Amino acid sequence: MKKRVSIGDVAKLAKVSIATVSRVINDTGYPVSKEARERILDAVDQLNYTPSYAAQRLRRDFNPVIGLIVRDIANSFFGEIAKGATERAMELGHLSFVCNTGRDAVNEMEFHELLWKNRVRGILLIGGGIDTPEYQRMMEKQILRCNKFGLRIVANAPQGVDLPMVTVDLEKISFEITEYLLKLGHQSIGLITGEQGVMTSRRHLDGYSKALSNQQIPVDMNLIRLEAFTEKCGYRSCKEMLESQLKPTAICCGCDPIAVGVLHALHEANLKVPEDVSLISIGDTPMASHLRPALSSVCVPRYEMGAKAVELILSNNVDNSYIENLPYRFIERDSVKSLL
Repeated sequence: MKKRVSIGDVAKLAKVSIATVSRVINDTGYPVSKEARERILDAVDQLNYTPSYAAQRLRRDFNPVIGLIVRDIANSFFGEIAKGATERAMELGHLSFVCNTGRDAVNEMEFHELLWKNRVRGILLIGGGIDTPEYQRMMEKQILRCNKFGLRIVANAPQGVDLPMVTVDLEKISFEITEYLLKLGHQSIGLITGEQGVMTSRRHLDGYSKALSNQQIPVDMNLIRLEAFTEKCGYRSCKEMLESQLKPTAICCGCDPIAVGVLHALHEANLKVPEDVSLISIGDTPMASHLRPALSSVCVPRYEMGAKAVELILSNNVDNSYIENLPYRFIERDSVKSLL
């Protein structure tokens, strides 16, 4: 009769203590180095070790649920992605569990743990990740655990770590709308987008800066505001920008809610759009066409991003380097004026 593999055998092969093996297999949260963890999980696979919560069982026992970790559920851009994800998940026989983090990294990690403990089939991250070493280390830990046991994490925007993504090329979009304004004769162009520590904002800034550099126009920090993807911050940022010495003739907004706040601030300053200041945005949410003037905006396939992300979660043989950039289109309306 073949001898049953014990936890001691795993510890011996991995060259760690039995206690360390137990901490990893039972996911106690006790700190274990990445190298030791990988050796233990490899030993579990090699020896086909199967305690009550060992790797082989963990790979099978998923619930038909998709977890959605949303950075701001009140943002209509994110809401449409969540709608696409939940409806496609239902079509494929899965329920959805929506978690709103408010862009708080601690809240987000607590949701990761909650979803893990409830054995969801996969997780969709809606919104850009936080650009800090601490956040990225926490994400790497989650990804390592999920990859080992077959739970897939997919994102719709950069997270600062390698993850499958269904997204749009945010840097290219920002580059193209800035270039569009430059071709219309604008040189004093402002940028108002989300928080400085958010990967999405970083992409917006990189595209904007590249377009200016291509025309040998220096980047003026007085014309840049990285604060939040909200109307309130669009309003406040625009007021601050108008007080600077170099006032903008055009403003690129990271999302439609920011543009709404900017319109309010410009109206208070007795400035008209587009006669005095041109305005362009990213998202093309329903509000864009109903503003006065109607807002020129980049139409992003938000519903499709959510639906395709769920399909990716439930597919096989997709590695963490996979990126699918969906097509987008620019909708010209009434908020931009040529200076030529």
